[in-house]
Amino acid sequence: MRRLATVLPFGFDFDPARFMSAYAAMGVRVAQFYRNVEKPPTAAEAVRLVRGLHCEFDSIHAVFGAHIDPSSPDPEHRAECLRIYADEARLSLDLGVRMLVVHPAAPFKEPRQLSEASADAIESHRWPAFEDFARRLAEQGEKMGVVYLIENLTRAFPMGFHAGELARRVLAVGSPALRMCFDTGHAHNCGDVVSALRASAPAIAYLHVHDNDGKLDDHRMPGDGTIAWSAFAAALNELRLNVPCMFEVFYEEARVEALANAGLGPRLHAACAVD
Repeated sequence: MRRLATVLPFGFDFDPARFMSAYAAMGVRVAQFYRNVEKPPTAAEAVRLVRGLHCEFDSIHAVFGAHIDPSSPDPEHRAECLRIYADEARLSLDLGVRMLVVHPAAPFKEPRQLSEASADAIESHRWPAFEDFARRLAEQGEKMGVVYLIENLTRAFPMGFHAGELARRVLAVGSPALRMCFDTGHAHNCGDVVSALRASAPAIAYLHVHDNDGKLDDHRMPGDGTIAWSAFAAALNELRLNVPCMFEVFYEEARVEALANAGLGPRLHAACAVD
């Protein structure tokens, strides 16, 4: 079902209730759980908050960072990543959801200016390790009753920035417990969003929706960057991609409230072709 959702951050400089309420005022009543691992709420606290607002969770963004590299050439590290994502699956079930977004790689430790050819070469060396991890992750998902959603990334990472190829590798595993989260902002940083969406469509089960200028991955509201949202919405309809569209935008609450009062709601619905 194509419906609108928002990221809901816990443990950061946001008031989760006010943040969620700003989106609820625009008809967005579904959220993806995202937390600061240094200051996380309990699952019960998070569920109580969203239910109190007459909203619900549909997924979680699993932990990620420089210390979690699922496509690492080191098999012991990949095994540790599987253990981490088993713990994340248990958290998702405590929250009452079965979808988890997973990054397929850790970012480079230092910013790099790589040519496309160099980036492609680095990525090509990563695919065998990723495929091994993906198979094992899917087996784990099947046993635990969850679906892992592999997210396309930017070239700040050593792999995962060719969304269509990532989708192909995800589908090759052949498991209903492994699908893709397509990230519009990341795709825009790497090329044409609609082309990437078309190439990835068979694997997509979830969307991260945000805008940027094609250079910085700064998670703007749709319309505040340079993505062609009318073409994106048309492609969603043409491809019959009826999946959640989650706004991964971290504007402060007062800014979202002001935008909502200025008519943001219809713009968000139009960006994702949601009536």
